[in-house]
Amino acid sequence: MLSAAQLLDELMGRDRNLAPNEKRSNVKWDDESVCRYYLCGFCPAELFTNTRSDLGPCEKIHDENLRKLYEKSSRFMKEGYERDFLRYLQSLLAEVERRIRRGHARLALSQAQQNAGGPGPTGKNEEKTHVLTDKIEDLVEQIEELGSEGRVEEAQGMMKMLGEQLNFAAQEKQMEVCEVCGAFLIVGDAQSRVDDHLMGKQHMGYAKIKSTVEELKVQEQAR
Repeated sequence: MLSAAQLLDELMGRDRNLAPNEKRSNVKWDDESVCRYYLCGFCPAELFTNTRSDLGPCEKIHDENLRKLYEKSSRFMKEGYERDFLRYLQSLLAEVERRIRRGHARLALSQAQQNAGGPGPTGKNEEKTHVLTDKIEDLVEQIEELGSEGRVEEAQGMMKMLGEQLNFAAQEKQMEVCEVCGAFLIVGDAQSRVDDHLMGKQHMGYAKIKSTVEELKVQEQAR
């Protein structure tokens, strides 16, 4: 959760207590306090605020004027900023790609369990299906947190629960994994919900990262 000072920084800027003629007067684009990712295009921390992929607040300065000064300078694209930006974005993509692979593996496990156990109950309402989807996503998040903390036995227990939930979900509605952000989706879901997903912060954030990685790779090859 953001502190009161961080909230004020986001709403009013870090120089909120300075007079207008004092703001940014002594800060240059190559200052250590300036976000180099932002200079290269955008700061990934801004993409996923209040989502499951929230990266936390960026403590550095985001200033459009400083970015323009950087782009106009003779040192533009000569400081290695873009290379570092590309590496960081690739690490974020690698993480979501692992999430997508895990999602496919879990759905495959669920399908195998369903085939072995035969068809389950049907006829549940749509609202219950969406509640179940939310539960699945919560379990995935908890498993990832337990794994990162080294709590293997607890994570394995949660995996068993996840398998049960996925098995039930597969019986209710056929599920799939979003190939962009790794979210679990319902095959043939209402178009309005599909649109909501596509326009969501998490999906659009990873789509932007993927397209930017491709652009930066082209730039690297051209140099």
